[in-house]
Amino acid sequence: MGVVGLPAPPAHYHPKTETFTALDGRLTVVRDGDPVRLDPGESLTVDAGVAHTFRNDTAGPVAFEAELPSMRTVKGLYTAWGLAHERGTDGDGTFAGPGPVQSLLIAADLSTETTMTAVPVSVQRLLWATVGRLARLSGTTGIDEAYLDASFWNRHVEQPAWEDSADVAY
Repeated sequence: MGVVGLPAPPAHYHPKTETFTALDGRLTVVRDGDPVRLDPGESLTVDAGVAHTFRNDTAGPVAFEAELPSMRTVKGLYTAWGLAHERGTDGDGTFAGPGPVQSLLIAADLSTETTMTAVPVSVQRLLWATVGRLARLSGTTGIDEAYLDASFWNRHVEQPAWEDSADVAY
């Protein structure tokens, strides 16, 4: 994965461990509120049940590998980042992320393997059952497979010139 100017996922945890390895640039992983900066070749494992997120705190691109709980998590990340690209940047050039309703639906789609920490789970479930249900009935989706297509990213994002681009996958 590569992260350039994209919003960090909200703090969350999984029932399985997750390992991040920086390949190029400096990746910041925030584990239990403490930022850990990973330089190329360095790895960090986040234990099951530990709140975390990751981000790019630099002006340059970051490439990293992540051993995620499932492909569904990957789909959720790419959907959120794709929606962020479609919404565009705010005044300071950063991507705002998906809107609140789509964020709610993505969280619902990931709820069996990813728990967001900003709002109590009971409140999230109430929102999924009410706002989420109405949003889906009106045609709004959570995870969208269109954002897994490399052609979307090639059209919307200038691709960095990695030394070994064969190692970079979507």
